[in-house]
Amino acid sequence: MIQFVERKDIDEERWNDVIAHSSAETLYPYSWYLDAAAENWSALIMDDYRFIMPLVWKRKFGIHYLYQPFYTQQLGVFGNAFADPTTLSLMLAGIPKKFRFGHIHFNSGNLVGEQGPLHVDDRKNYRLTLQQAHEELKRSYSTNTRRNISRTMDADIRIRKNIDTAALIRLKKSHDVIRRPESSYRWLQGLLETVKKNGTGVTYGSMNGKELEAAAFFGFSRTRAIYLVAVSSEQGKQHRSMFRVVDAFIADHAGTGLILDFEGSSIPSVARFFAGFGATPEIYQRLRFNRLPIPLKTWTAND
Repeated sequence: MIQFVERKDIDEERWNDVIAHSSAETLYPYSWYLDAAAENWSALIMDDYRFIMPLVWKRKFGIHYLYQPFYTQQLGVFGNAFADPTTLSLMLAGIPKKFRFGHIHFNSGNLVGEQGPLHVDDRKNYRLTLQQAHEELKRSYSTNTRRNISRTMDADIRIRKNIDTAALIRLKKSHDVIRRPESSYRWLQGLLETVKKNGTGVTYGSMNGKELEAAAFFGFSRTRAIYLVAVSSEQGKQHRSMFRVVDAFIADHAGTGLILDFEGSSIPSVARFFAGFGATPEIYQRLRFNRLPIPLKTWTAND
């Protein structure tokens, strides 16, 4: 049996336990993370928490729709057992009709087939398992990656851990490629602070003298470390400082068995950066649907 459950009625302990023991475990679907990342979310729960699926939603002009929150790459169906195609189909059919359109990023453990009005496209994530010692992992680095790490050594770049999130946000605000309202940066800082308060986040930064020129925030789940937010100044880009930041993180966590989750990118240069550390692609899927009447079919929400 599948039930639609409002956020206030979700048993957080049981919910988070399912996430923690899922083969697709990751940071994004934990209840406290969704609370920080989304304005509203509800859920589909199958067979008394055997399988669960968060539904993140908004309402616009009186129309309810599903969307994927920022800094929440993968959601979908999670369970203590494998979510086979039949389970996924049942969960999709259980999405309430009040959600007239939307898009959902499923996790890499879900393989969704196109059916009826549902449109599915594949996306790439990059991941590196930190099972080996640092020196062994470095053997899988590309020549370009090793060269750029050496370049930061020559520039006398120093790496610092536990950089204040406010410093990262200031750097991002100064060098963001997209102009954003001030509220976006306040929201992002609040999200990162929430991750830190749950004991699951750390910021690495590269210092050129007293100047922070590159920083990355890593969010931890039980099995993964997610490269959640990263930014470089123009000088940091010239020095290739982010190569050193990521290598420092890998050095600190080598041999732990954690999965370093770079998230993913459709930008070739960014994908090459991830692959340069030996990360390999995995497929996850985006599902889109639109139940609006024909005059409104082209209206979508850019969330």
